[in-house]
Amino acid sequence: KEVRKMALRGSLIRLAERADVQPALKKMWKKHYKIDGRVTQHLSPFEQNIVSPMMKTMPEKIAEKARSFLLEAGAGLGFGLFVFYWADWKYTDIAYHHRA
Repeated sequence: KEVRKMALRGSLIRLAERADVQPALKKMWKKHYKIDGRVTQHLSPFEQNIVSPMMKTMPEKIAEKARSFLLEAGAGLGFGLFVFYWADWKYTDIAYHHRA
């Protein structure tokens, strides 16, 4: 008689299994219960700190962006400024020597 109860219980459990859940997720869905739209937990709009964490880390983020930009483009910008000032100096030098 005990074997029959176990066999019957096993077949009832197999019939009650969810067919819409993948086999790998069945263990997770084992203890799931329906709520039927009832709100069990919510977060007040006053507790949602959206801007303040962003403002706390903003100086570090700006410094990191500036540092990475200067590492990438610093050599090119420095060379460009060097050529600009050198060319301006050379132009003035040539104009001064041609006065005589």
